[in-house]
Amino acid sequence: MNLKNAFAPHIRRTDRASFMSLDVLITLVPLAIFSSVYYGARPVLLMLVGVGTAVVCETLCCLLLHRKPSVLDGTAAVTGGLIGALMSPISPYWLPAVAAAFAILVVKMPFGGTGRNTFNPAAAGIALITQCFSAQLFTYPDPGLPSPIPLDSVEGVNLVTSPAAQLMTGGATVYNQNTLLLGNFPGPIGATAIAVLIACAIYLFSRRTASPWITLPFLAVCALCAVMFPRVAGGWKNSVMLELCSGYLLFAAIFLMTDPVTAPRYWLGRIFYGALGGALTMALRYNGRFEAGACFAVLIMNAFAPVIDRWSWRMVHGLGALVKKIRGGAAI
Repeated sequence: MNLKNAFAPHIRRTDRASFMSLDVLITLVPLAIFSSVYYGARPVLLMLVGVGTAVVCETLCCLLLHRKPSVLDGTAAVTGGLIGALMSPISPYWLPAVAAAFAILVVKMPFGGTGRNTFNPAAAGIALITQCFSAQLFTYPDPGLPSPIPLDSVEGVNLVTSPAAQLMTGGATVYNQNTLLLGNFPGPIGATAIAVLIACAIYLFSRRTASPWITLPFLAVCALCAVMFPRVAGGWKNSVMLELCSGYLLFAAIFLMTDPVTAPRYWLGRIFYGALGGALTMALRYNGRFEAGACFAVLIMNAFAPVIDRWSWRMVHGLGALVKKIRGGAAI
């Protein structure tokens, strides 16, 4: 193993990136359909705005920089789709456009494009609008609306408090475990379909597009924090369910933390990366300004991914060399 070539970012081959991008786009389709059942066509349009903006911005960058167009690898569409999936169903159409443009023009292309960005572009785009436009991002409609949300104006739409906001304020939640599993609660477009998200994770794991070595430690640490520091009554099961299902914590564990460009490559590094990311996410939940801040945890972990990868590789191979030396000495 060549250590110099082992650390993220490591996705350089266009064909491999294309297959992985297609897998992610496939999983975003049922999430969009699920949200459209409750809210109509508006969630789908918001996701398409994110995809379209990301593709257009990357195409323009390639033309201005006289590079070969890279949009065919699908990574720009994935960035826009992930951003669109984290919008509120009543977010204005310009919101995913701003986030996607920032993700491509500032976070991805200046570093060289696909496979060379240090930070996850989608997480960076969400972090920007979380900081600047949190009111538009964290305002949710009632999923029990009798009619679809209008495509043009959302004035007069009945608004409700999300489970993440209720946890943040310390108020009693009104959502039980069955409601959470069925996704009948307010939240981002792609983050409330819990059963569908679990199916998406299984699909991505089986395709080796996402790594369970990251997702499972991330969720395990988040669940442990929910047990040790509950913010809601009803026992530890209720606390774990509400923490994991509210906001976009589960979505981030499956789609954002596992980005192969910005995450560690080595298995031990991935475990530490996921576990530390989960701890940081919960710390931001307990002490942060926003009801959902997993995007900030992802970006912080991106910065330390190469260090974690290098440390874990040296640790495992150093211990392996030590064991061989001890066995060799014992044999003598």
